[in-house]
Amino acid sequence: MLRQKYIGDIKHYEVDDYFVDKIRELPTKIGIDVAKQVDLVASDLPQKDFWEQQIALVSHPYYFVVDYIHSEEVAPIFLDLHEIDVDEYLDYYNEDQAIKLNDYDYRRTDKIPQKDY
Repeated sequence: MLRQKYIGDIKHYEVDDYFVDKIRELPTKIGIDVAKQVDLVASDLPQKDFWEQQIALVSHPYYFVVDYIHSEEVAPIFLDLHEIDVDEYLDYYNEDQAIKLNDYDYRRTDKIPQKDY
């Protein structure tokens, strides 16, 4: 039997069981969207030794804060997910502590893009 080869980037981060449980409690589309956003930014998160940090994200119509730890010796560990209101999200955004989807050319859509011929 041939072994399937993995093609793609190898991601280095961990997720706490509590974080996974919080994502599973969300509506399916929102949970998948949150997971994709976290996956996209994991390697770009700022590092602070032994300090819990937060980053905000949006998955309309919800706004969230993700608690994580990321240090020089340890890959990011995602700990918790909290729903916040839009004002809190904007505070994080203004402090440059929010996932800005355009920086990652990320588009959430249910439609298949149409090519121009």
